[in-house]
Amino acid sequence: MPSDVANTGRKGEDTPVMKTSILLVLLSLTVGAAAQEAPIDWKTLATEFSEDAAAAQAKYQGSMITVTGPVSAIAQGDMTTESAPAVAVTLSSADGPGPDVKCLFETEDLQPNQQLYVPGDNSEVLMRTTDTTGNVTGSAPFVQTGQDVVVSGSFFGFEAGDIVIRHARLLPAAAR
Repeated sequence: MPSDVANTGRKGEDTPVMKTSILLVLLSLTVGAAAQEAPIDWKTLATEFSEDAAAAQAKYQGSMITVTGPVSAIAQGDMTTESAPAVAVTLSSADGPGPDVKCLFETEDLQPNQQLYVPGDNSEVLMRTTDTTGNVTGSAPFVQTGQDVVVSGSFFGFEAGDIVIRHARLLPAAAR
């Protein structure tokens, strides 16, 4: 016996309900992306910690932050956390408001065939690529002192007078 309900959708054709659902998902993604905060200048962040370290720590605890600023120092490794990061990059300047922003680029966040290397004068970081046996197959500049950078990572805390960001990654300058 034929059904009284007609099948209005053809196989492979989007129904109005499906189209509406897709539009709602896309709209929510767009609103979420638009609500994301802009990068914070390192001086603004340092001023927040200089004025009220406890309030600033509570504000950023457990969040991802993006910071802009000039690279003032580079160090191979660091003792701030239990795991030794590949490189610590410090954002600050001589006329800064107080605390420096220390960005930890960690080995565990790199591809298996990548290494961050700091030459003897600590003025730059090189991104090295290696083969399966660990031999260096290439090298390219990663960051250098004096360079203005945009860094995103996980706020770790206010340690020994430094604002520490873990799992740091460089973003394109256009992210400013």
